[in-house]
Amino acid sequence: MGDQGATLAEFVRQEGPLRGQALHRLAVSCVAAMAKLHARGTAGIRPGKESVALGARGQVLIGWQTSSAPGDLPEAEDIRAWADLVVFAATGAEDGDLRVLTPALRIAVQQCRLPDPAARPKSMDVLRVLLSRSMAAAVASVDDLLSRQAG
Repeated sequence: MGDQGATLAEFVRQEGPLRGQALHRLAVSCVAAMAKLHARGTAGIRPGKESVALGARGQVLIGWQTSSAPGDLPEAEDIRAWADLVVFAATGAEDGDLRVLTPALRIAVQQCRLPDPAARPKSMDVLRVLLSRSMAAAVASVDDLLSRQAG
């Protein structure tokens, strides 16, 4: 990701795991980007510690190459990759202790790591949980949810 910022792997190695608002911003930014792409029919994104970077102004930059194996559930695999990314960001390890996560984030990660890919939540559902909005927001588009979060 070069000039745009340090990859998440580099950042965690140099600065340590993310906490608080920085971790929440990373989680929401990544799942929001996935939800937008999934809504448009693009899946197989697999966000990871080498494809996500943190910019100089705190922004989250995401780069990826789409891929999926035949018979794969690409959205379910994307959401699993997102959960693994959040755990790495929070602990510095891929199998880190989930107790460092906030309750909402911990529950989301646990659901996204279910062994049965078909049982994992959709990216939009995870976004709704993390944004903790009203029922009216639960039926809003991703763009509407993101504009409300920024405002």
